[in-house]
Amino acid sequence: MERGKWYGAGLAIAVLASAVGAGEMPRQVPLPAPAVAVESMLPTAGDHVPQCAFDGKPDTYFRAGRAPKAGDTFTLLLAEPAKVKRVEVLTGKPDGTDALESGALEISADGKAFEQAARLESGAAKADLAGRAIRAVRVRATADAAAPLTLREITLDAEPPIPVFAFPLEVRLDYSEVPEMKEWCEHTRGLVEQWYPKIAEALASEGHTPARRINLTFKKGDRGIAGTSGTNITAYDGWFKTHPDDCGAIIHEAIHVIQAYPQGSPGWLVEGIADYARFWIYEPQTPRRRLNPDRIRYQDSYQVTAAFLAWLVESQDKTLVTRLNAACRKGQYKSELFKEYTGKDLDTLWEEFKKSLAKK
Repeated sequence: MERGKWYGAGLAIAVLASAVGAGEMPRQVPLPAPAVAVESMLPTAGDHVPQCAFDGKPDTYFRAGRAPKAGDTFTLLLAEPAKVKRVEVLTGKPDGTDALESGALEISADGKAFEQAARLESGAAKADLAGRAIRAVRVRATADAAAPLTLREITLDAEPPIPVFAFPLEVRLDYSEVPEMKEWCEHTRGLVEQWYPKIAEALASEGHTPARRINLTFKKGDRGIAGTSGTNITAYDGWFKTHPDDCGAIIHEAIHVIQAYPQGSPGWLVEGIADYARFWIYEPQTPRRRLNPDRIRYQDSYQVTAAFLAWLVESQDKTLVTRLNAACRKGQYKSELFKEYTGKDLDTLWEEFKKSLAKK
């Protein structure tokens, strides 16, 4: 299990190098540096993940699993230097408790050498930087604290503006059973961290906040490919050592975390929406399975249902998947929704979809 660094999102997908012999892992093309990264010397408490300290929301915060000792730091690292007019830091819970009393706000031009910009007073600090170019901002405890570090928000007034974490996430990675897959596992975690906010935005619905933590565990075995229970994803090396380019299978499982549907939604639609998000958002360039209209049903799940949904979005209602996703989250899915949304019942739509396949 690793802890300490959680990355941002919004960058293009990295392409894997060609697979090598079965049982070996290919060299990975490095992921591009995220626009923003956060680094913490402290563990996380609950779902108050580090990215919550830079999400622009006053009611969320990073909460450490222990009180900081003198010298412990929390750092916001930029991929490129930014001209910052002002930086502010606010610690403590929204009710004002657990503010860090002994601490310093520090800045760095290169992300390595830091200097003090301000001292925390009553748990807060701000510094006017007059457009100075900086790569990093950090909060450093200057004395042992009594309460766990609670960092509510770091605010940067920069040019150009620095995007905050719209959907904070921490992926805890465990590859202890398969240490030879270290590089591949870390690369795949990076893909999850990149694409989680994009897909969470695509599958957003009123009143729903996606989970902020995922436990991603790689195990020995060939009992399957991967599975998800709540926010826990388990994957097996038997598949990924022979199919190292199939990072999309892990993205599919992360989409299930985003979906967070209660029991009752039909399995074919749950898997279909997940594969729709995978193949039409995450990897639209991947060649898709050719479908025989005489041998498929919409209940076939996965790529079959996903292709049906993609056709519906293109030909009937561009918001269809978003609306079905919202209904599933509320436990309100029913087949009649297809007619409500498109004016045609599910069976009629399916027959039209199959006819469209026959024309290709």
